[in-house]
Amino acid sequence: MNEYKRKVEDTERKVITLKLDANFFFERAVRSLDHYRYDKALKYFEKAVEYEPDNPVNHCNMAGILSEMGKYEASNQVLQTIMDTVDPLMVECHFYKANNYANMEQFEQAEQELLIYLEQDRYGQFASEAEEMMDLIRHEMKRPSGSSPAPAAAAPEMDRQDQARELLEQGEVEAACTLLRQLIHEQPDLSAARNNLAVAYYQQGMLELAAEQVGEVLKYDPSNLHALCNQAILSHYDEDPALEHQLEQLRRVTPLHQEHQLKLATTMAMLGEHQYAYYHFRRLLRHDDLMNHWEMYHYTAAAACYMGKYDEAEKLWKRILRFEPDAEVPAFYLAHLHELRQGEMTPSYRYGVQKMSYFYTREQPGSQSLESDAAQFLHILRHGSENEQLHALQSYVLDGNHEVHTVLRQYVNRPLISEELQHAAERLLRQWAANQSLSPDELIDDIETARMSLPLWDERWQQIIEQVTVQPHKRYDSGFNRDVEALWIEFIKRVYPELPLLHHPEGWAAALEYLVARIHRLPLTYDEVAQRYGVSVSIISRYARRISRVCNVQQKVRYAQAKSTQGS
Repeated sequence: MNEYKRKVEDTERKVITLKLDANFFFERAVRSLDHYRYDKALKYFEKAVEYEPDNPVNHCNMAGILSEMGKYEASNQVLQTIMDTVDPLMVECHFYKANNYANMEQFEQAEQELLIYLEQDRYGQFASEAEEMMDLIRHEMKRPSGSSPAPAAAAPEMDRQDQARELLEQGEVEAACTLLRQLIHEQPDLSAARNNLAVAYYQQGMLELAAEQVGEVLKYDPSNLHALCNQAILSHYDEDPALEHQLEQLRRVTPLHQEHQLKLATTMAMLGEHQYAYYHFRRLLRHDDLMNHWEMYHYTAAAACYMGKYDEAEKLWKRILRFEPDAEVPAFYLAHLHELRQGEMTPSYRYGVQKMSYFYTREQPGSQSLESDAAQFLHILRHGSENEQLHALQSYVLDGNHEVHTVLRQYVNRPLISEELQHAAERLLRQWAANQSLSPDELIDDIETARMSLPLWDERWQQIIEQVTVQPHKRYDSGFNRDVEALWIEFIKRVYPELPLLHHPEGWAAALEYLVARIHRLPLTYDEVAQRYGVSVSIISRYARRISRVCNVQQKVRYAQAKSTQGS
């Protein structure tokens, strides 16, 4: 009897309590979708709605899976429920309903939903798609173009937004910024224009300005997926602890619309959330109109590699080559498949150099991801067309790779390269020379020259220096203050143009003081500087780690100690 009781007690102790919440059922649903088990996925999404009935995202996920299963009427009932009882402000549900009606060939109802959507959110993120769908519906109903009473005022703004998007895609970022700022000045609630301006600022390294635009969008539309994705990317660069919460939100989203699917997939890829990137890229491959978009196959293949699905990646790259035999990127990765399988190389999500700036994420020096990017860059320089080489030279971000430097020196001496290619390569070599002037061991000696070598000097950067060096009680000598300035300028030079957000300038100043104190072997703790500057220890330590990693502060500390020992 006692033996039986012991067995029962042991069994009871081994029982693991599962936390059944909406997130649990969402993850189960995603797993089911990975295996194309739509029926099970629908049940799990329904359970998520039961646990969080006031969360419109759960309802949207359920509507999305119903639509994919061909249950368009049921999907529309869910969408109507969202607008009636859950979130009346989700006007995009009208656009989703229009898609469902169009799939059922109920074109008049589809047209009506589109008109409502355009009337309520004529500058919204689906406005251009709604206009296109309206044209298709008119064609199906054999109406003359322009006969539908859609709001005419939307057209000029949409034309200019499309023009701005094209400018961004062509790399004309400054021109795109000018046009987008003009649009926003005329119509401040243009969320699509603000999202595109945030991307433009991000591409120029103006992260704080990008964050301002994202904040404006989320202030009025907290569920705007483009803004949520941009916010997560900016938080990643700023090493913001809020990133984990933002990622948790994005992990639970299953977009209905193709543009949203692509935005979420690429965002998750940039943030290293490869499982979710793979899931969304796989969904995109099922769209008929993307069958010939070979970059989608590469994105899926890259995500598959990170998931350990190398056979699938190989099939996807071979599929591209079957239709595009001259494609450089799949040929490169198929040639290096053994290294990928062995973990000696990791793939880049970039497909063709036009996508490089969109997918570039700053890695730590020496990372495998950067090594594979360098290899792809060199491959394009040796085998790509002139246009591909030019795009590569304009897009590549130097990472200290000596092989790249050697090849570039040989490249500029080629007798037959165009003047445009030569100028682009020389620009990279000048950038290399500027970076090589920074010593990993010592702080900058000629501060004024280093400052002048920067394309601009922001007044906010100077204010951070002065928070340390200009104090009522002179805490440090001129040598210490000089080193504060030297370390801060080195940090800016090394990260430029991908500059950090400066939400907490006191935190950056405190981090600088703490690190220079370490180099000077002065006793100073995080708690002391936190109290002095009125910021939290976590913010100071995060900024100090970032400066230390970029500028090799640990190496500078060791060098200073060795120098001090030799002097004594």
